[in-house]
Amino acid sequence: MTATKTSQRLILALAGLVWAGAIVGGFGMLIHEGYTPVPATSPGSQFPRSTGLALDAKRPTLLLFAHPQCPCTRATLHELNELLADTAGKVDATMVFVLPPGAPHGFEQGPLWKAASGIPGLRRVIDAGGRMAESFHVIGSGHVLLFDPSGKLLFSGGITGSRGHEGDNAGRDAVESLVLTGKANLNRTPVFGCQLL
Repeated sequence: MTATKTSQRLILALAGLVWAGAIVGGFGMLIHEGYTPVPATSPGSQFPRSTGLALDAKRPTLLLFAHPQCPCTRATLHELNELLADTAGKVDATMVFVLPPGAPHGFEQGPLWKAASGIPGLRRVIDAGGRMAESFHVIGSGHVLLFDPSGKLLFSGGITGSRGHEGDNAGRDAVESLVLTGKANLNRTPVFGCQLL
């Protein structure tokens, strides 16, 4: 075998190793991103009264905060749709679309807005500039808050198990249990979504 052919094989082998390493590294980054929640926040223990949102006097009130363009929140919306179907009108639900400062007119009009319009019992509101999100101390798209009729915070967190993934998860189970029975094994879960502002 000539030295040239040996060098070519060595170069091809090294290129193959670099290529395989890049693929493994890329998948590792995707997995890390999918399971990395937004930084945890501490919403107050009571519903802030000066937000423009109202508590239901007889049922728990659920708020879902979302960035209108966050692809991760599609899975949250799917989970919310299932949750509302399973709880059959026993919760008052509002999806708060948080618009970043300076967002152009119609920024909220995307796939999430359209999908939310098809969920029975889900109200949509716009939070221009993120004032409502700031009042509730939420920073990640997909953050769900559940309050009892007196305004006490019952749950804070996400209702997906990772970024953009649908299916069984502790957050959705906890919210559903709180709505149906008033009890749950946990009241806080990580939020997997884009930053709101």
